Amino acid sequence: MERRRFLYGSVFGSGSAIASYHLLPALSERITELDAPVWGFDPVVGDGTWIWREPPKNERGYLEPRSYEVNIGIELTGVDSRCEAIATTPVPLNHPEQTIDEMRIETLGCDAIVRELDPNAAQLLVHAPMIAAGQVVTAIVHYKMTLYKQYLAFEKDQFPEFQRVPKEIQLSGLGDSPGIQTNASVVKKLAASISQSHTHPWDKAQSYVTWIQENIRPQLGDYTSVLTAIKRKTGDCEEMSALFVAFCRASGIPARLVWVPNHNWAEFYLTDHEQKGHWIPVHPACYRWFGWTGAHELVIQKGDRIRIPEQSNPSRLLMDWLRSDGRPLANYLASMKPIASSSSEDPGPGARIKDTRSGEWKLTQTHQMDRYARR
Repeated sequence: MERRRFLYGSVFGSGSAIASYHLLPALSERITELDAPVWGFDPVVGDGTWIWREPPKNERGYLEPRSYEVNIGIELTGVDSRCEAIATTPVPLNHPEQTIDEMRIETLGCDAIVRELDPNAAQLLVHAPMIAAGQVVTAIVHYKMTLYKQYLAFEKDQFPEFQRVPKEIQLSGLGDSPGIQTNASVVKKLAASISQSHTHPWDKAQSYVTWIQENIRPQLGDYTSVLTAIKRKTGDCEEMSALFVAFCRASGIPARLVWVPNHNWAEFYLTDHEQKGHWIPVHPACYRWFGWTGAHELVIQKGDRIRIPEQSNPSRLLMDWLRSDGRPLANYLASMKPIASSSSEDPGPGARIKDTRSGEWKLTQTHQMDRYARR
């Protein structure tokens, strides 16, 4: 039997961050995937406290930390015969706007590890060597995390017109990605036409947001591609953010997608006058301002060209994935819940639980201010 190389921690189930190689048998080519919904274009209208209506006047940085419990896992149930299975689901990493304070992996009947695919994307990898009919095996990663709102007060004058892009940023922030056809002639021509009166990359980026919001009609649905969005002039947050990324890259401005539950936006990269690099948040589907996010969001992935060892082609966004030599049922579990620091403190809105059928992270509607949160 062919054998494949899997990259993950040194000891299954330990949660170790020390990377090493381990061999697992390749199973049959039966692969099932659940592409979690990513949609939205309605701006979140804040209450001014839990969700900002405008950026703060006297502060900048990563602000107003809130603690969350986040649980992400996989449940496999044997159906008609004994089988082996390998499954994955995306999990968060540390980013400037979030920190992982505690992490532990709980398993029943399987081995599991968190494997980092690149500095901005990771998966829970589960291996069940033998699942009997009727047996249920589970692996759940329990996190305690701190999430921040961000306001970085970026302005055009902070950045020189001529940009020197570091090599590592060129590799990750330029070029084509699945469904983001940066090098297509129609994309290059359109990007050049939109930004023809601008020379500064900040102004170019603003012109792209304006064009997207004025020309792409909001329409919910499965992701199509940048080329389809241009042709149909429709899309939701995925198409709008991908269009922004493609236009920026076509102009030599590094850019990438950011994925949070049920939604995504973009970031573009500029170096300041001291040659320090900055990834600048942009919400093409909702707002025209740059550089701030007024809600506490769980970042699941950054980037849109992720290499997965078991797949020959890169992935734009990670999805729930199963390979087995039988027919086990798979449920992909996830939840997030804000934690109060004391019994008298209001933990606030934003609790979500993942629908195991659709993959949607639904608001639990347990807090009166959930009506302000993005659906």
